[in-house]
Amino acid sequence: MMEQNIMNRFRIMYLVGLILLFISIFLEWYSFQMYNFENTLVASWSYYFFIGWYTPLSSDIPVNIFMKPESSIIPFILHVILIGFILAAGYVILFKNIDTAKNIHTYNKCAYINLFLVLLIGFYVIVCPIIYLAPNELYFPFLSIRDYDLEYFYVYSLGSGYILQLISFPLTFPYSIFYYKTINSFIQQERAPEKLIEQKIQNSQEFLDLDKYIAEEELQQQKNISIPKDNEINKILTTSIERRK
Repeated sequence: MMEQNIMNRFRIMYLVGLILLFISIFLEWYSFQMYNFENTLVASWSYYFFIGWYTPLSSDIPVNIFMKPESSIIPFILHVILIGFILAAGYVILFKNIDTAKNIHTYNKCAYINLFLVLLIGFYVIVCPIIYLAPNELYFPFLSIRDYDLEYFYVYSLGSGYILQLISFPLTFPYSIFYYKTINSFIQQERAPEKLIEQKIQNSQEFLDLDKYIAEEELQQQKNISIPKDNEINKILTTSIERRK
């Protein structure tokens, strides 16, 4: 009972993590602002997965155009893959509950879907800032720099989309590991030597229809002929069974 309660909690956490992860796709993932010492915003850029770098300022501001970061941070195909695995994991959490599984082998792929999604989230929250932000001098998680020579200060920060991804990682991790270990333990038990030997013994055993053999023997004794047709055997078989009642 306790294990079942823990499993249900993990499932709820996982579902919440999936929802937050899906919402994060449409929110700001990274932002950069530039102010003068009079606290006037002169450059502002935010990164979204599907539109790239976006600025709320007018395109007539030269400084803003000049300070635009690199056109791409993360390959677009990664966002498509992320959405695909979110939808697949949503199907698994709703319709592939291992507590009601009749054939555990069919759930093996579901376990890998959950694991790969967790790895993908880890890639976004750990690897992406290192390999995409740092080389372009986009600092993280938050940094404010003052340039007294040019009289500007810069603000670098990870956005709300990244924060939701960061939250979704510990929410999805426990259920993914529990799901995988449960399926893997069942498969290992079925592959145990004792289990394999038992299955081979059961497969090698032949079903002996004793009543049919007795009917054949009685018919041979009565008519002194070889084994008759099946319909005659069935008649004697019926008679033999009725005698036993």
